[in-house]
Amino acid sequence: MNDIPTPSGYDVYWEKWIDAFEEEEDSEIDIDEEMNNVEELFTNEENLQEQLLKHTSHIRSIVTPFGILPLTEETKASNRFKLWVGHSNFKLTEDFYKVIGQQPGIEALDILTPYRFRIAVGKMFVDRDVMTTLRDTMVSHATDQSEDGK
Repeated sequence: MNDIPTPSGYDVYWEKWIDAFEEEEDSEIDIDEEMNNVEELFTNEENLQEQLLKHTSHIRSIVTPFGILPLTEETKASNRFKLWVGHSNFKLTEDFYKVIGQQPGIEALDILTPYRFRIAVGKMFVDRDVMTTLRDTMVSHATDQSEDGK
């Protein structure tokens, strides 16, 4: 992030969201193979708990509203959404949820810190168009807030 120009006024800088679960392809575990190994364990009941723990403890999993799921290509958020992180030099107050969320093309919103947020851009929208419009709207709103003394 050292290449970010110093803004002269309110601004939003964008960067692609990097999935924390991304890994080199050659180091990934073959989930299907591991699940087959687990199924084989159920047929041999001797020391089942110990063997089951041994074979499943290295399967990467995530906790979701639907329970614990193995982390696969299908469950990675980065494969389902076009995610971007926005960095602002103005405080993202409560009203920014509405400002950002009502913009066309915004599929999901997480305000992560007072100056950082993550959006998902709908697949039928052009990322840069949505992000440029959103940036302009946010800067305008922040300017209005500062003029109102909020």
